[in-house]
Amino acid sequence: MLKLPLKFGRKNYYPTLQLKERMRRILTGVIILAILASCAKPKDLEFIDIQNIKMVKWGLSESLVGLDVRFYNPNKQQVKLKDAIAKVYVNSAFLGETNMDTTISVPRSDTFSVPLVLKVQTAIAVAKIVETAQDSAVTVRVDGTVKMGKAGMFLTYPIKYEKLQSLADLHF
Repeated sequence: MLKLPLKFGRKNYYPTLQLKERMRRILTGVIILAILASCAKPKDLEFIDIQNIKMVKWGLSESLVGLDVRFYNPNKQQVKLKDAIAKVYVNSAFLGETNMDTTISVPRSDTFSVPLVLKVQTAIAVAKIVETAQDSAVTVRVDGTVKMGKAGMFLTYPIKYEKLQSLADLHF
């Protein structure tokens, strides 16, 4: 295709078209760089503590325990959490599991709380309570996954946590 400069009178408008095309390419490049910069992998959340442990439902075979888990978000942007699945072990014995099927907005550079419901086998839970009644601390281990992301882009992160938890520090 032959491109001819458009001439109206003595002015040549062809360089203006080239300038617009160049500006469009520069703007497209800047937008792509901004999108790539905003899609950086979020930092891992930092566990703080467990609070407000309470019995939600007592059953003969299975019981539900409610608790709030507090975290700190070190990211400079707000992120969202969804589809968390975790198994909880106390002193290396399986205690129960939790599923979070809601989406939680996490504030940037702030502490936040995640309310969870833990399904436990009643017989195992009672045995663990009796076993640890004389201990001043227990080893709590949590293994699982959570989807974390922003702007509709979610990545699956592993949950790996193990800590010697003082029973005095748990807020019942």
